[in-house]
Amino acid sequence: MKPNAGNLHQKSRALALDAIKPSQKRFGKRLSQMWVLAFLFSMLVPWQQTATGFGKVIAYDPNEREQEISATLDGTVKQWFVREGSTVKVGDPIVELSDNDPSILVRLETERKALFQKLKASESAVDTTKLNLDRQKNLFQEGLSSKREFEQAQVEYSRYLVDAANASADLARLEVRISRQLTQKITAPVNGTILRVLAGQGGRVVKAGQMLALIVPETPSRAVELWISGNDISLVRQGDKVRIQFEGWPAIQFSGWPSIAIGTFPGVIKFIDPSDASTGKFRVVIEPVEGSSWPESRFLRQGTRSLGWIQLGRVTLGFELWRQLNGFPPSIESPEKVKAEKK
Repeated sequence: MKPNAGNLHQKSRALALDAIKPSQKRFGKRLSQMWVLAFLFSMLVPWQQTATGFGKVIAYDPNEREQEISATLDGTVKQWFVREGSTVKVGDPIVELSDNDPSILVRLETERKALFQKLKASESAVDTTKLNLDRQKNLFQEGLSSKREFEQAQVEYSRYLVDAANASADLARLEVRISRQLTQKITAPVNGTILRVLAGQGGRVVKAGQMLALIVPETPSRAVELWISGNDISLVRQGDKVRIQFEGWPAIQFSGWPSIAIGTFPGVIKFIDPSDASTGKFRVVIEPVEGSSWPESRFLRQGTRSLGWIQLGRVTLGFELWRQLNGFPPSIESPEKVKAEKK
């Protein structure tokens, strides 16, 4: 009777297992135990919880952010003195405008002279009526004039006072119009770089208040605005530490172990917006940590995209994996513990 092929296979396998030395069995058992211990140990390793946000570089001072250069009058663009990318100083000419009416200044000057004469006449009438009022007052007190004549003198004096005040106001408004017409050459308000320029000149019609150019001021103070999910914003506090990665800068960041980060820069939360941006995300503004330095402004320009890790509580790696799998928010540390760590 021929032996069964299945029986032969089982016998050969049993013989191979018997051939394994006891030392090899012990080694395999210990290796398995080491893997289990390593896994359990890794679950107890400290882990830094973080809230991640994306944003960009901005100027911390609002006066150093992008500024619009607007037209001061209705007219046409006569001449540009800059182009996109030009560097300007305070007072450097940007653009010259021309009014739609070339003889507007002549007519405004004629109107100003007429208003000035009207004001002088009103002031002279005020002086005259004041003398008449004083005379009528004395006559009324002596019984030589009626009360009606005294009241008429008061009314006349008040009317001329109003006329003089109106003439003065009209003259002041005209002076403002003339001043605006004389400022047809617009200059740079700050030191900076021209970012955008309204194309065209000569026949390009503009209105008062219309943007002509966009300037980016030179600024040594920079900050980063990050947008944080509403799921994490309740755990973020003013003064929390942040690690920031700037676009274009090679970096290695382990969010759970910030101490071994390479190529990222330290920051601290300056303030948090009290309301969202209608998208469910909240803005957090971050500035450099005192004593640290960020890249120079010629490398780190306004608008550079950024990625930030806001450092929250410290937990074990096992807890963090469990939290991530269940979609729970990061843990909240007590205020006393937060103050102790900051000290």
